Amino acid sequence: MIALTSGTSNAFYHTEQLENRQTLMNKTQSLTSGAMAAALLILVSAVIQWLPYHDVLTYNSAALSERIWSLISAPLVHLDWNHWLFNMAGLALIVGIFNEQFDMRQLFNNYLLISVFSGGLLWLWPETVQYVGLSGVLHGLLLVCLINVALKQPWYAVVIVVVLGKVIAELMGFRPAHFVGPDVALIHAAGIIAGALTWFLQRRRIADAVRRKKAQQD
Repeated sequence: MIALTSGTSNAFYHTEQLENRQTLMNKTQSLTSGAMAAALLILVSAVIQWLPYHDVLTYNSAALSERIWSLISAPLVHLDWNHWLFNMAGLALIVGIFNEQFDMRQLFNNYLLISVFSGGLLWLWPETVQYVGLSGVLHGLLLVCLINVALKQPWYAVVIVVVLGKVIAELMGFRPAHFVGPDVALIHAAGIIAGALTWFLQRRRIADAVRRKKAQQD
């Protein structure tokens, strides 16, 4: 047994206090940054909703080469304010629940990657797909968050299976009353696949960074 002197005990206590304070600061910073990024997306989407340029910002797979920006703009455009409110609430809920995974850059990166990947996948679909709304991106963002959590808490894999089952059911014809348009199931499925691709790329980037750091240390 090692006897700790009063000075040593105080030093340990002080170190523990600093670590707890740093952890709290990191969590607060993550929450604030993620919330600010979500608030900015919500604000931009609200402004777009007021503007009369929805046709130009809408995604149309047949006209994608003429309006490539719609890969990014279409998720922020909505059919009406009820549609907008439903999706913005979903964004706030995801960022609120998984706040530790987000800073401002991370949320924007996820938005951009999932938007572009899902739009590219829909462009490959043999029939013309036209859409507005954030729901596809939200499906992808939710999957990214769930996979990250499931790596630490495996029971979250059950939630992933439920989400995937929901999307498969939609593809098979199950259509809740709030669905608008014939392509919603495709959009959600594209969002899920885009989320998986986004998670894989981010995981690979982190692994490459760890290898480079280890190589530098060696």
